[in-house]
Amino acid sequence: MRKFGIIALLFVTSCGENETQVPSEVISVEQMIPILVDVHIVEGARNGTLILGDTNDIEDYYAKIYEKYNISEEKFKRSFSFYNGEPELFIPIYEKVLDSLKANGAVLARKGIQSTKEQ
Repeated sequence: MRKFGIIALLFVTSCGENETQVPSEVISVEQMIPILVDVHIVEGARNGTLILGDTNDIEDYYAKIYEKYNISEEKFKRSFSFYNGEPELFIPIYEKVLDSLKANGAVLARKGIQSTKEQ
């Protein structure tokens, strides 16, 4: 019985030790979510083609995202690389990004339905 208690204690204490700490030079989880939402919107809109005569390169759009969030390209890439290597952090981030994109899409769809009814 004593052996079981020691094993249980080791299990409980080891569970808390695996929590990954986000380094200070990495964008926080809370900040990363809206940045990735914007990145996906730009990527989805561009999709390798010109949109309504747009001649801007994708890098121009990324530069605007970096400016909007007051971050450098290097910090974004370093942060993305960090989270990409930490699935226990990255998966929940992307779940929230996808939820946000779905919500934005639903709002746009409702607005599209409303505007066609008004015509």
